[in-house]
Amino acid sequence: MNSAPFTTPAPLEGSLPEVLRAAAARSPNDAAIVGVALEAPDVPAEALLGASPDEALVFVTPAGFESAGLGTAATLTASGNERFASIQQQASELFSRVTTLAGTAAPERPRLFGGFAFQPGRAATDLWRPFGEARFVLPRLLYTRRGTNAATLTLFAPPAELESFADQVEETLSLLRAAVVPGASAAPAAWPTPAPPADETNQEALRWCVLADRICAAIARGEYEKVVLARRVEIALARRPELGAVLARLRAQAPECTRFLLAHGGATFLGATPERLIRKQGSVIDSEAVAGSINSGDPSGVSKLLESEKDLLEHGVVVRDIVAALEPVTDELEHPRRPELHRLKHVLHLRTPIRGRVPENRHVLSLVERLHPTPAVGGVPTAAAQAWIARHERHERGWYAGPFGWFDASGDGEFVVALRSGVLVGERAHLYVGAGIVQGSAPDDEFIETQWKLAAMAGALGVGS
Repeated sequence: MNSAPFTTPAPLEGSLPEVLRAAAARSPNDAAIVGVALEAPDVPAEALLGASPDEALVFVTPAGFESAGLGTAATLTASGNERFASIQQQASELFSRVTTLAGTAAPERPRLFGGFAFQPGRAATDLWRPFGEARFVLPRLLYTRRGTNAATLTLFAPPAELESFADQVEETLSLLRAAVVPGASAAPAAWPTPAPPADETNQEALRWCVLADRICAAIARGEYEKVVLARRVEIALARRPELGAVLARLRAQAPECTRFLLAHGGATFLGATPERLIRKQGSVIDSEAVAGSINSGDPSGVSKLLESEKDLLEHGVVVRDIVAALEPVTDELEHPRRPELHRLKHVLHLRTPIRGRVPENRHVLSLVERLHPTPAVGGVPTAAAQAWIARHERHERGWYAGPFGWFDASGDGEFVVALRSGVLVGERAHLYVGAGIVQGSAPDDEFIETQWKLAAMAGALGVGS
């Protein structure tokens, strides 16, 4: 995990072209890409998206870390069973040729943002083809905001090309100064979309229940302990949504969730997930089990969820398997004996935080590979549940329920499970949602649960619940 020198000399002075020219002169001779950090206004990350650019990314956590990117300075892709190791190897070589410098602000380490498909070989349809099985991006322009700290905009480009991006950087800074987030406060009625006909909903519910009944029968025969069943809902929108507006609505609809977005090749993958897969900072790692759900509108929902044998069983399976995956590579792995409540606007979940320590040189991607897929999104036994999903679900999951996040040259990073997510293509939204089937599951109830889970994304798209 070597990288080019990370330096923090005194900020540069002068006009933006002069700053970029001076940064180019400071860059090492062997640097293929130079990052120049510039002071930027402190605004929500989605303000960077402006008029819905074709190449963009966003990663915003409830803890206050916000990043948004435009364009691409470098892209890494991989496929197959070795995709995690391939991305790590490619990134190591890329980071060795990237140098970050102070322009008018202190620089941060460069980060790559992206994710992985839920299963190798299962992102081949037209809907998912732009993303492939693994894709990570070093953006041309990266906006970073940490709580109330000063925000930065970093330009990444070959040294000889830095000055040529001065106009684009100025336009981007002007956009941030204006802090225009299109439609951030617009009511859902801005995009009037009719609800699906009742017979269409009934047909989908029937298909769901048939598959869930099959899973329940297989569980009774001892073939599985749990299988997570997912479905896709297609929505025709009145017009192409503005990405900044959608994310602004998700900020309001789901502030407890990590909001993420990757736009590429005419498609946009985005969502707001309540579930962290893994975060690594130095030697400290944080994961969590999120499983077991109930409608937050139920007046007695808290007591029902905390006392539900079915939900506690489902949750316990996830805790057990996450701990088993991490124990061989961690020290001091800890978690509470009983789950806590994770309150979202539309759903209550059971959550168990899991914390431990690993050697500092262990890469976060190696932990992602060990953990994915957790029983919260796949099932138990893992391989058998994965095979069942591939055989029986009507639509490829693509990146739904896959790992999405970022990592840096030191191997630190954070990944979430890309739940409550979907793909936007033109005026159509393809939303994905799922529920865990275990012993005691009632297929009708599980289908209703998926309806609650759709609420935040549907609301962000202007669709009434």
